[in-house]
Amino acid sequence: MAVLAPARAFATAPPNSVGGTDQAVTTTSIDTLFPATKRDTSECAGHSIELPDCGGAGRGTALMYVTFGLLFLGVAFIFWRVARSVKARDAALNASNP
Repeated sequence: MAVLAPARAFATAPPNSVGGTDQAVTTTSIDTLFPATKRDTSECAGHSIELPDCGGAGRGTALMYVTFGLLFLGVAFIFWRVARSVKARDAALNASNP
């Protein structure tokens, strides 16, 4: 399970080659790729529906609109095929019953 809060990494330098016990401790912060939010990241994690103020600025990208357009065209194509099939069936039934 991943922790979505910013993490700190603590690195220690190799032991002193002179034989001393002094070790230098360097603190390095690791920046996560989680988008900047107005809420605490722990509040935003684990929800299937995005909470307000938990998203990044790039939510409405062009690919989202392309995907929506393709879904719309697919559904429209299905309705067109069904309507065409119903008309063909009705025409065949009307032709067989004079």
